[in-house]
Amino acid sequence: MTTVVPERLTRIREIIAENIDVHIEFSDSTLFIDELGADSLKLIDVLSALEMEYSIVIDMDELPKMVNVETTYQVTAAAAGW
Repeated sequence: MTTVVPERLTRIREIIAENIDVHIEFSDSTLFIDELGADSLKLIDVLSALEMEYSIVIDMDELPKMVNVETTYQVTAAAAGW
C-alpha cells in the first residue's frame, strides 16, 4: 500500500481534470469513463501528462488500471517509486 502524499494527490487531480477537461468537483473514486465521460484518448493524455510531470515512464498496460484518482495515484506512485 502506497502512502498518499496530499500535495502529490492534489497535483495528480489537477492533471486529470486538465486532461479530461472536467470543470466539476469529483471525488477520488469517481470513475473517469463512466461518470466523467472520458474516452481512451483522454486517458492516454493523462498518462502522458503524468509521465512528463514526474519524469517517469508508465507502461501502457497500466492504463486500464487508471479508472479514478485513487488508482491513478497508485499507478503513478509505483512508476515513480514513491
